[in-house]
Amino acid sequence: MGEIAFKRCRGVAYRATTYDTPLWVSPNSRPGRWSHPEDRTIAQYCTLDVASAIAEMVRYEDLRQIDEARELQVNVWELRVDEGAIADYSSPTRVTCQGFAWEPLLSDSWDECRAEGLKIMDAGGRGILAPSAAFPQGVALTLFGPRTEIAWQAEPSLSIQIPARHILRGAPGDHVVRDTRFFDDPYPDLPPANVDRLFNIELSSEHSRKS
Repeated sequence: MGEIAFKRCRGVAYRATTYDTPLWVSPNSRPGRWSHPEDRTIAQYCTLDVASAIAEMVRYEDLRQIDEARELQVNVWELRVDEGAIADYSSPTRVTCQGFAWEPLLSDSWDECRAEGLKIMDAGGRGILAPSAAFPQGVALTLFGPRTEIAWQAEPSLSIQIPARHILRGAPGDHVVRDTRFFDDPYPDLPPANVDRLFNIELSSEHSRKS
C-alpha cells in the first residue's frame, strides 16, 4: 500500500448549478469523474475560477452551439473553503508523486479516476485538486462527502458547513462556450495552471496517510 500526501486548502472556489443551492448531502444521482451512483459517492464538483465552473456546466449539458447555450440560466456560487486532507493532483509532477498518472485526469473515461477517488476517501481524504476537463488550464476542486451552505459571513461550526454566496445568474458567455472542451474533444497540449500563483487559494502541506 502506498501513501497519499494531503494538503490544507484555504481560499475561494466556485460552483455552477441550474438550481437554487450549491451543495448537497445525498449521493450523486449521475456518474461523474469522481463519483458513481453505484458507489453512493457524494462529490461536490467545484472549480477555482468562474469561467471553469460555467464551462463544466456547459460541457455537462453538451451545449456545443452558442445559440443553445444562451438558453441556459446558470447560477454561480462563491464558496469560502477551508478544507484539510485535500489530495493535490493539479500538475503532472504532483500526480506522479502521488503514484497516479496525468493522462486519466484528462480522459473522458472515468474508471481509473473513480477507483483513485475511492482510494483517497478510504485514506481519509476530503477532496482532490485536478485539472478541469471542461476548461483547459482551469483547476477543479472536488470535495468528497456531504456539505451544506451557510451565510457568507458565518463561521463554520461543523465540518460539513461551507460559507457560500450567490454571485451570478445568467447565460454562459459566448467566449466560454467557444473555449469549452466537450466530450470526445482532444485535450489541448497546454501547460497546467499553477495553483499556487494563479488562483485565490492557499495550500499548505499536511502529513501523508496510507491508502
